[in-house]
Amino acid sequence: MRKLAVFSFLLLFAPLTAVAENPNFYWGVMIGQSQVKDAVEEFNPTSVTGRLGFDLSRFLSVEARAMASGSDESALGTKLEINYLGNASVKLNLPFGDVKRVNLYGLAGYSAWKLTAEVGNLTGHDTYDGASYGVGIDLIADGVNGLNFEYVRYGDIDENGVEYTLDTASVGYFRKF
Repeated sequence: MRKLAVFSFLLLFAPLTAVAENPNFYWGVMIGQSQVKDAVEEFNPTSVTGRLGFDLSRFLSVEARAMASGSDESALGTKLEINYLGNASVKLNLPFGDVKRVNLYGLAGYSAWKLTAEVGNLTGHDTYDGASYGVGIDLIADGVNGLNFEYVRYGDIDENGVEYTLDTASVGYFRKF
């Protein structure tokens, strides 16, 4: 949990002066409920995600994301933590109206992540990567600050006949420069 707090602090207070002069850049922080599951177990750790994006046009953006989570324990006693997740995505925007206060969007991209699982005294680490996709909505308050709600499937992996998924539903704050 300490790593999660440090990550959140750095994400919120990181200097962003290099992009502050360009109104097409935006950054945000989200808190969410992640779900990692396979055929036997399900984990629901709380996650924090930071994002940095650039609007190429009114309808198209690119984003980079970083996520970490606390740990969660399954009903079978296994503990799981998302050590890190990195993501690069294309964001397709559908803004409503001339004032651009509401924006529906879809995401498509590529993610890589590392999970740590503990069962008793045994600890294992696994890294995964693959396609990711999701949907969301931006609610823009004053043209600069806003809230967003989204659902993203960061991973859908079939390994050795076992299917793993990594999904996150989150709410966040973002700011355009």
